[in-house]
Amino acid sequence: MGTAANTKAPQHGTVVDWFKRLVPIANPSKGEDEIRLFIANQIQRFGVGQAEVDRRGNLFLRVPGQASGPTMMFCAHMDSVNPCEGIEPVDDMLDGRPIIRSAGQTILGADDKSGIAVLLTLLEHLGQVGLANVCPFECLFTVEEEIGIFGAHDFDMGWSQARAAYALDGEGALGDIFCAGPSQKNMVFACHGRSSHAGIEPEMGINALSLAAKLVDRLPKGRLSPDTTTNIGVISGGKAMNVVPDYVELRAELRSHDEVAFAQVQQDMDAVVSALNEPGTDGQITLTWIDKYRRFDVSPDNHAVVWAQRAAEAIGVTPRLLRMNIGSDAHALNKGGLPAVVLGMGFHRSHSVGEYVFVDELVCVADWVWALLTESGTAGTAAT
Repeated sequence: MGTAANTKAPQHGTVVDWFKRLVPIANPSKGEDEIRLFIANQIQRFGVGQAEVDRRGNLFLRVPGQASGPTMMFCAHMDSVNPCEGIEPVDDMLDGRPIIRSAGQTILGADDKSGIAVLLTLLEHLGQVGLANVCPFECLFTVEEEIGIFGAHDFDMGWSQARAAYALDGEGALGDIFCAGPSQKNMVFACHGRSSHAGIEPEMGINALSLAAKLVDRLPKGRLSPDTTTNIGVISGGKAMNVVPDYVELRAELRSHDEVAFAQVQQDMDAVVSALNEPGTDGQITLTWIDKYRRFDVSPDNHAVVWAQRAAEAIGVTPRLLRMNIGSDAHALNKGGLPAVVLGMGFHRSHSVGEYVFVDELVCVADWVWALLTESGTAGTAAT
């Protein structure tokens, strides 16, 4: 695959080197201190700008590129899901293509150390060749993305001068541009019964687990439409086998790209709970709704999408415009008024010990970002 014309792009091997240096760093959500310090130290060594840490723990860098063109932001999150300690990267092959995977006892952490590796590669390269050929840009390394997008939500958008943002965090192929993400709400169903001795007077109890079973049977579950999914993921309760359980809790989620369907499913779930709480029924159920994030949908003719497409084509990649059904920092950035899309990074099976990344795609993401910042990407163009 080619790189942007008349510019010197980063070396492909450097991306892999940075990725393998990052992978062993444990970085659970709320435990990003070590990886943040590592990134900050490298930025200081590169000499491309002064990184700042905000009150939430996000790391922000503004790079004063000298080419004419709009300022862009590139975002990667610093946390990973567990198990993320003691990760050992393993070189392997899949369908005749080189991959990097974990040794099988942990995740790999490509979500999102792949994004961090690409940005460190870019920043190191610019420290060597200078800033003459790139537009001004910003790097935002966020905390606590995996547990609620908290870092990006708390980032002060007043720090940014960007006209578009790219989250380097997409599970998918090189060239994938995720332009839309769903709304999500979480639910807590609290099933209240009455305890009693299971062997002496079980008839005096009201079994909260039985109430929960009725609830699960009636709730809408799974994929309700191409746009809408629900899942009951956690059930907890009970104290001992000889006690009729008086409390059981269910935790669930609802996601949808369709606001009308999103509202309708909420009404349907509220109605199920109301029906189970009608007079004459045993026990009581309460339902608490928790907002997570609101949907975003960046138009194909928005400059953030157009620039990403143009840059992909500049390196010989055919872009694909897609939707994703997960949360990302792009949700928070769009909410803050900054058009943001997610770029495919070449990793797959994230959040599992089977996670892997295609090496050829990972290294070419650096070309893609480079093309965004140089003449064949957006430099010399006006924001639209």
